[in-house]
Formats: sequence, C-alpha cells, structure tokens
Amino acid sequence: MSRIYVPLLLAQLGVIAWAPAHLLSWSYAAVLAMLVLTVAQGWRRLRLSVPHNRPLWSLLLLALVAQLGAFGLLFTDSLSNPLGTLVAFDPTFYFCLSSLLLTIAAAYNPVATLYRWAGVVDAVLACAIAALFYFTLHQVLNAPSPTPPPATFVMWMFDAMGLFVAVFATLRLVSTKRSDERRFFFVLSVFAWLELVVPGIHNRFILHSESYLPELLLGLPFVVLGFMLGRRRKVWLRSYRPSRRIRHLAESISPFVMSLALCCLAFAQLGKNPVLATSTLILAIASYAARNAIVLGQHLAFEDDLRKLKRGLQQAVVRDDLTALPNRRGFYRLMRREWEDALKTGRALSVAMIDIDSFKAFNDTYGHLAGDDCLVAVAHALHREASLQPDVMVARYGGEEFVALMVGYAPAASEDILERLRRRVEAMQIRHARSAQDVVTISAGLASTATARYANSEKFLNAADEALYVAKGSGKNRVQWVE
Repeated sequence: MSRIYVPLLLAQLGVIAWAPAHLLSWSYAAVLAMLVLTVAQGWRRLRLSVPHNRPLWSLLLLALVAQLGAFGLLFTDSLSNPLGTLVAFDPTFYFCLSSLLLTIAAAYNPVATLYRWAGVVDAVLACAIAALFYFTLHQVLNAPSPTPPPATFVMWMFDAMGLFVAVFATLRLVSTKRSDERRFFFVLSVFAWLELVVPGIHNRFILHSESYLPELLLGLPFVVLGFMLGRRRKVWLRSYRPSRRIRHLAESISPFVMSLALCCLAFAQLGKNPVLATSTLILAIASYAARNAIVLGQHLAFEDDLRKLKRGLQQAVVRDDLTALPNRRGFYRLMRREWEDALKTGRALSVAMIDIDSFKAFNDTYGHLAGDDCLVAVAHALHREASLQPDVMVARYGGEEFVALMVGYAPAASEDILERLRRRVEAMQIRHARSAQDVVTISAGLASTATARYANSEKFLNAADEALYVAKGSGKNRVQWVE
C-alpha cells in the first residue's frame, strides 16, 4: 500500500508543472489522496496494535482525520477561489484540533494506571492550550487593523504550536521504557517535527514567492508517516534504554512545558482581555500544582507500600511459614544478641532443644498432612505457654525440632518452664498410637550458662542438643539437663 504514495507525488508534480486553471484544487486533491491513504495505514496499524496501546494509535488516527477535514475545506474553498484566499471556509479549527489530539497522545500513559489523574490534568491543559490558541488566532484575524500582518502572525503562531507538540512528543520518546510504546512515540515525534518544519518552509515560500512548487511539501509529512505505519515489525531505537535520570528529567519537564505554553498564551491576552489572561494564568499554575500534588501523593503511597513490603519480607526471612514461629535464622539472630549481652552483663542464659517424640512414626501412621497439623498444634501450645513468661522465646529449629531461649532465669526456673511446656503439649491429648503414652509428647535438652562455661553460642546450643539425645534415649517425654 505504501507504494501508492509514489504515483501520487508524481501526479502532484505533474499538476504543478502543467499549471492548470485550478492548480491548487488538483494539488489539494493529491494531498487529500495521500492523507486518505495514511488514514487507512493508521487504521490498519490500530487493528494490529496491542490493546493497551490502542488509545495512542486511536488519537493519532483522529488527528489525521482532523487534518483530513482541514485539507477537505482547503480543497472545497480552492474550487471557488483558485488563489486560495480562504473566503468560504476556515480550516484553522481542524488544524488546532489535530494539534490538541497529538498533544493528548503525547501526554497519555497507557500502562501506568497510577498516573490516570495526572493524565486528566494534562488533557485539561492541552484542551486549554488549543482553545486559547484558536481564540488568540481569530482575535487577530478578525481585528479591524491587525498588527502584525495576519499571514505572518498565523505562520508564527502555527510554528509555535508545532514546536510545542514536537518537543512534548520527543520528551515522551526519550523517557519511554517499553519497546511497543517507543515505536509509537518515535512515529509521533517524527511526524510532529515534520509537521513543524515542512509547513513552516511551505508558508515562508508562498509569502515570498509566486511559485507553486512549495505545494509539493504539503503531503510530505503524510507520506513519511504512511511509510512508518506500513512497517509492521520495525521497532526504531530497539537498543535504546533510557536511564533513570533521563526518565525523571523528561517526566518532570513535560508538565512544566504544558503549563509554560499556557502561560505564554495568557500573557498574549493581558492587554486585550485581562480577565481571560488572569483566569488562564490561574489555571496554568493550579494545574501544575495539582499535577505535582498527585504525583507526590502517589510517590508517598509507593514509599508506604515499599516499607510494608520490606517489613513483610523481613518477617518472611525470619519466620516459619507453617507454624508462624521464628525460624532458625530468626532464632540465631536473637541468640547472638542475647549471648553478647549475657557476656557483658553476666546475666544467666538458658537454651533448650525440644523434639516431638516418635514424630516419624506419627507421620507414617497418620500421613504427612496430619503431621503438619500436629506440628502447628505443638507450636501453638509451646508459644502460648512461653508467652506467659517474660523473656522466653520459642522457635522452630527445623523438622519436628523446636528451640526455647530463656533470658535471666536460674537453672531451676528454666527447668520449671520446660516442664510446663512439656505438660502443655501432653495435655492436648493428640492421639499417637505408636507412642508409649498413646498421645503426642515432647522431650527437651536443657543447658544454662549458670551451670557451665561455654566458649561460644554454638557450643552452648550443642550442649542442649546433646542433652536432648540423652532425654530421648532415657524414655522420652522428659526434660534432661546437660551432663
């Protein structure tokens, strides 16, 4: 389909060389044909795009349709006014509408739903810019004695609008991370810059020359856009990845550019319509402040979520998923801290290794799901009983093993706490047919810094583990002090 542009360009060149009576009409007809072909390419591109990018391509397509309306009016006017004096129709509204749609496309964020309200503010700003631009344009055109001359003023006004759209689209291009979005913003940026440069050159030529050759330039942006839309799998700047600094800079500049453009239009109205100028300035400042407030609020919410996530991850690292008790990592963290504190203060420290008696036989008899339920029940019983005493912590050491740490307790008090833990588990009466007591019981090995000296916390813990083995070998369901 892109090959059709070549005969259309040749036909337009032939019309200009032949110079028929209605040269502008034939030239506009060729531009309209190119534009219709580009709209068809845009519709095809829209149907092939991924769902979250379809609003972007839809806005570009609508901008092309608006330009189609503008050139349609130019063509209709040229039929009765061969010199193109725009007596019957005024296409400036459709050109302004096209610029508005391109600006909204550059401001729209298809992925980040958190910026939805910021996008609404940007859309309001874009509408205000387009409306005030159109109002200012017609204010000068309809003035009794316009100064500067209307043609020059219109030319510079459209140059300013084109520059605004091109800069805004380029800012989105350099800050976009996703390759599918980068394809769109590359197409949009190229088209926006062509819409700035090509009509600017065309307008200056026709102001200072009687030649119709500049009419060849009118269809060039649509031809280039059509060729880009026709490249289905081409992703420009594929290897480009914006740095965090570039993204933050571009994202912070974009709303400033829009507010600045609206302020400039407001200043142009100060001498003619002070009320409108003041209202517009208030809108520009308020919208910029509102957008920053929205983004700041979202960033603060992100920080809160990150803090919660960090706390959750920290808890997950040191907590056992099945029993909700601290795991071995969490126990070691507390053990090291209390051990160092005990060395400094001389406070007694007791540790106990606890094991569910004949737990393998329980699993073999009742199944692993029942074994998990047993572990949870024992863990809850140990935790409830330990929580009744200050400075007593119970953790799951691994498998069916638990560990208890008692800070500041004498040996007799430590043994009394372990006996309470043992009786609490036995009192649950969890049936265990292959146990000597017919219920689930625990055994514990106990060590204390008050009864022996240990070189480090590892040896201290190993002493309690050895005592546990003695308790298991002595009939189970008991508390055993280290030898």
